Amino acid sequence: MKEISRAQFLKILLPSLVFLPSAMAFGGIKDKLRGDIVGWARLKTSSPVWERHSRSDPELMRFFREQTTLNITPKWYAADVEDLAEMCKYPLLFSQSIQMVQDAAGRTNLAEYMRRGGFLLADACCNHNYNPDFDVFLQDHIKALAVILPEAQVRELPTNHDIYHCHFQIPNGYPPHTFDGNIYNPRKARLGLYGVTIGTRMVGVVSLSGLQCGWDHMIAPPDHNVACMRMLVNIYIHA
Repeated sequence: MKEISRAQFLKILLPSLVFLPSAMAFGGIKDKLRGDIVGWARLKTSSPVWERHSRSDPELMRFFREQTTLNITPKWYAADVEDLAEMCKYPLLFSQSIQMVQDAAGRTNLAEYMRRGGFLLADACCNHNYNPDFDVFLQDHIKALAVILPEAQVRELPTNHDIYHCHFQIPNGYPPHTFDGNIYNPRKARLGLYGVTIGTRMVGVVSLSGLQCGWDHMIAPPDHNVACMRMLVNIYIHA
């Protein structure tokens, strides 16, 4: 039998499950496919807004469980940047920004976390009071990563990258953007995701999309929250 990936296996399996006599039966089979327990954690820093939008994280966790076989916990956790052991409990850490990680211990922990195989997702909140210029947010993160993780490279991901197709098909290979006040910003709309790589391994993503604002139901087009959660699922699975 030709070896196939987990994603390919699920694509083959899921259509056949549509015809089961009840959703309960489907849920039972999907639960049997779940792997080891994993958690969703936010990187706790000295920033006063490190947990901004976390009120909707449980909804994101439910979406993960409904749409994938990830055995993700229903609650979110905090992983202090000053505690490497705590950070290493989680395969992915979500961060408002790594700009607030200024002390040597925190920066060393962040670098060691990624070198050990951890994945960092930094997502810019769409609120202009926190992020008035997304190009500056990106450049600040590139500069910070150059100090924290000198061997890393930060590059925009191509539209055909697996992160846009590994589970959900993200339209046009561009992440959904949440716009401040729901006012379309063409300058922001052109921005994709930026991958942080060490050699051939991607260890993080810098997002300028305000995905967190989207799944927290900020004013946006219908079903925008779902589009943002789909992007998060893809990032997590790819990580």
